[in-house]
Amino acid sequence: MKVILYIGHHKVGSTALQAFLGQNVAALMRAGLLYPAVESQGFSHMLRRALQPDAPRSPLSVNMREPHSALAYRMMAEVSDRKVPPQFRELPAVPQMIAALRNQAAQLDPDTVLLCSEVFSNFADVAPDLIDRVKAIWPEADWQVYCALRRPDDYLVSWHGQRLKAGERLPPLSDCATGYLDTIHFDYRKALEPWIARFGAEHVTIRDYAQVAEAGGSVKDFCRQTALDLPRGLFPQPRANPSLHRAVMEIARQANEALPPASAGRLRRFLMRMGGELDLPEVAQVEMLGERLRARLLERFRPIHGWLTAETGADGFFPDPEDLARPRPVPERAAMGRALDQLDAARLAELEDDAARGFVAALRERR
Repeated sequence: MKVILYIGHHKVGSTALQAFLGQNVAALMRAGLLYPAVESQGFSHMLRRALQPDAPRSPLSVNMREPHSALAYRMMAEVSDRKVPPQFRELPAVPQMIAALRNQAAQLDPDTVLLCSEVFSNFADVAPDLIDRVKAIWPEADWQVYCALRRPDDYLVSWHGQRLKAGERLPPLSDCATGYLDTIHFDYRKALEPWIARFGAEHVTIRDYAQVAEAGGSVKDFCRQTALDLPRGLFPQPRANPSLHRAVMEIARQANEALPPASAGRLRRFLMRMGGELDLPEVAQVEMLGERLRARLLERFRPIHGWLTAETGADGFFPDPEDLARPRPVPERAAMGRALDQLDAARLAELEDDAARGFVAALRERR
């Protein structure tokens, strides 16, 4: 039996891949490809899709879509002070989850098992021995590990936006980015070396996220790189995990600090919708780090990039690592001002929260 283990990284299309696998779980299972559940809600979803293939498709709960994130979070919570995010509810203990994985493989006898979660990439930070525990689920299997990486400047901005979208209270990215330098969010060698040590470099595929995008997205690249032969007639890859535009991230950040959580959440959802309607600079043109910080990031990243290049056998893993030091043309403050100019009373009328409307109106006045 082959096991393909997708470990992320974060912000490289993992949610879209998980949603695709979750929506097609029964069709994949019939083709010998098992995307296993770990708790009762996931099992119920698998059973319904198998027995009622023509039933209407509704959005998947996080337990259905991301069963292996639930597993990874639970594993980390057992050995550290990290908590399981509240959206993962009513989870069994890790031994029960592992028993469920083994039982499904034993009963269904798949050709390939698909384990998919960006949360696995955190094991190197929390406890590398957790990787051994994953491998021990099927010690005799033929394992293949897949990981995609974004260039760290783009990644840190995207990760900052993800944390803001989740409602976290954070300083501006330019004030907190250096806190990531010794973590898997910047030190990709730290993130990957324990996986390579346990599975062997020949069993670990590392991809530049730009290549993933050029290949048509996370589903197509994952299948191509792992030689995964999908059956026909699958439900198409959904759009998943919408992001805050860089021009409105600082609005969301300040709202998370100033507003009650419910009002801040309504404002974030409004800003995500408005990001597609306002006349804003291209996302990649907005600068959120600053020239001095970028120079420091490049200096720290050069040896990491050298290691990635040596491990992958490429001429250069990222084709333009020195570009990391180049500031983008539109300062974040100017981009935010452009967004605020367009969030006038008419647009704010669509925001059904008095506190959030008042916050944005006051921000418009203060800038």
